[in-house]
This record gives sequence, structure tokens and C-alpha cells, in this order.
Amino acid sequence: MSGTSVEDLRPGDHACLTFSDSDERLDIVAAFVRDGLRAGEKVVCLTESLSPSALAEELTSRGFAPQADGTGPLHILGAGEFFVPEGEFDSGRAIGALRAQIELADRTGYHGLRVTSDMCWALRPFNGAARLMEYESQLTRILAQENATAVCQYDRQCFDTVTLATAAEAHGATVAAITYHDDPMLRICRQHVPTGVRVAGEIDYRAAEPLTRAMTEALALDDHIDVNLTRLVFLDTVAAGVIVQSAVGLTSAQRMTVRCAGMPYKILSALGLRDIAGVTLMAVAHGD
Repeated sequence: MSGTSVEDLRPGDHACLTFSDSDERLDIVAAFVRDGLRAGEKVVCLTESLSPSALAEELTSRGFAPQADGTGPLHILGAGEFFVPEGEFDSGRAIGALRAQIELADRTGYHGLRVTSDMCWALRPFNGAARLMEYESQLTRILAQENATAVCQYDRQCFDTVTLATAAEAHGATVAAITYHDDPMLRICRQHVPTGVRVAGEIDYRAAEPLTRAMTEALALDDHIDVNLTRLVFLDTVAAGVIVQSAVGLTSAQRMTVRCAGMPYKILSALGLRDIAGVTLMAVAHGD
């Protein structure tokens, strides 16, 4: 099974997204939605951990607002009502419902269908749980023949390791954020929507190299770089200097927004980040 970035998914792909960071999960889902809307596809989001209205708010804040009457290219549904109506899961019925969505997208003039499902619905007590992986395997085979793409989201904090491994095997691909550094103290990864870099945890001089690589790639890819430090609790002057030097390297056409709180905000302010042309330094609450 291959690993891929969400931007590289194509019609026929059935990808498994396993995650432990809810913000990162939402970022990848938003990128999946964005790319589908750009391609003129119908996009269906089946949500469980967040209510449909809460997910709609999250996507709206990222620039993708579903229409209130349920029409339009972006549709959000509760995963439970889709997969386990009346408390029972029938893999054949679920596959039939997805086939109907594929046919509807084609009939109504869309260029294809994208579906992303929060699989936490499978943690509910219901009949037919043993058929979940049968459904996943069937869906992989069906999507390979259709103009449709699917991403199934599995929360590592909720599912056991055996289920996660089996789910990964049942999909044709895995999808995850591009990661530059990941250990119990620090995670640096690419952010998809808005485009940029996310840094969470504690960072010092020892992670200057992966931070430099992340910032350099962001500058090469995008005109507006969002540096998301809202979950960063410690930043030393060496790592802060990497961010400042990256800002100095902005072209006249580029902009950078740096979002942070507490001590990181004070250090970046003291180093003069807010005085660099093209840079906006924003003080936010942790996690916002």
C-alpha cells in the first residue's frame, strides 16, 4: 500500500487517514474538500466526532461554505444516520448508498464524487460491526472502477491497533500530512488550508534543520504562507531566528502570517518579526 499526500489523490483512490491531532485531521479534510470543489466534483462529508453544523463552521472558516438548504457541491451529513440507520450496519446497503451518490453526481453534471467519512461512527453499539472491513474492501474495489474518491478517517486515540492495521490494509492508499519532524515533544508538518507550516509542542536549536526545511519548502510552494504556532508552548531564539530569516527571504509578491501565543509571540516580537515587510504577526489564544 502506498503513502500519499492529500493533493495527490485521484479518482478511483480509496485512502485511509489515521490521525491523533484533530486540527491536522481537519486540515487534511479541508484540503480534500478544496481540491474536489476546484475540480468541479460533488463533495460529501460524513461526520461523527463533530456535528454537521460544527463541521460546516470549520469548513466555512477555511473558505468552503455549504449551502444551508443542502444543495450545491458541498454536502455534510451525520455519519451515523448514513451508515447505521436504526442501529444496524449493512455493508451492502452502505455500498448501495454510495453508488447512488456517484450516479447522482454524474446525473447532475459534476465531474466526479468525493466522499470523506469520520469512522468514529463504528464505535457506537450496533449490529453488523463485524462487516465493517468487508465494506472497506468492497469500497476499494468499486472505487477503482468509478469516477469517485474516498478518504476514511480513523482516530488513533479511539480505535485499537488491530483495527487500525486492518483498516489500513483494506484501503488502497494511506494519506497524511507531510511531516518534517515528529516525536513526543515536537511535531512540524505542512499545513494545507491555509497553506503553510504547523509547529506544535516545544522547539529549540536541535530542530532548526527540519524547521528550516519546512519553511523553505513553504516559501517555494506558496505566495501566502501561514505559520501556525498556536499549539507551540516553547520556542528558543535559534528556532525563532529560523522563522525570522525565512520572513526576510519573502519576495515582494509573498506574504506571511505567523499565529502564536504567550512566550513564542514575545520572542518573535522582540526579534522584530512584525517589522518585516509582508509579515503579519498575530497574537491568539492557544489552539485557536
